[in-house]
Amino acid sequence: MEWTVPAQTFTLANVHIMSPNKYQKPVAALAYKDEDVTLPSFSTLLPPLPIKSYDSDTGKLVLSLVGVPAILTKFIALQSRILNAVHSNYTTWFPSERQQSLDEISAAFQPLIQNNCLHLYCPLVTVGSFNEISIYSGTAWSKGVVPATLLVPGKTIRAAVRLQSISFHQHPITKALTGRFRIQHRILALFRPTTA
Repeated sequence: MEWTVPAQTFTLANVHIMSPNKYQKPVAALAYKDEDVTLPSFSTLLPPLPIKSYDSDTGKLVLSLVGVPAILTKFIALQSRILNAVHSNYTTWFPSERQQSLDEISAAFQPLIQNNCLHLYCPLVTVGSFNEISIYSGTAWSKGVVPATLLVPGKTIRAAVRLQSISFHQHPITKALTGRFRIQHRILALFRPTTA
């Protein structure tokens, strides 16, 4: 079981951006601290959201946030805060790199929020794999391969999502930073509302 914070109630100030690790691929953890509780990553339970698209070849799942403007505003603010943190800490985190402008950093970022939609990666998994997603289809829980009937555009779905870190891309051979980065996340569970 993993603690999740409802998207309706998470507080932006409680999401903390840590310094990247120095021993492997650079990853800056996103922790959630609320009073006496510190969670090593920020996991949130989204409200029921309409599926805008799903690409079964790539696993790209796009959920519309148009109907929940308060949550859309929070996620846009979180994404903006992450971009500003990377910009202001870039030379501290990566002393051998050239300082980049906020525009350059924004252009190199793979957005989580774009066009009022949340862009997630819902990998195709096989039973027994590490990336299995818990699925509730209205009658029972299962784990494993996401059924094609669950992620149909226009249908409504709830998702529990862990935003684990900011992942900085490296060249596969030289290991030099390419400048590109994204919010590394994982879908923990999908719920089909009984009215969907």
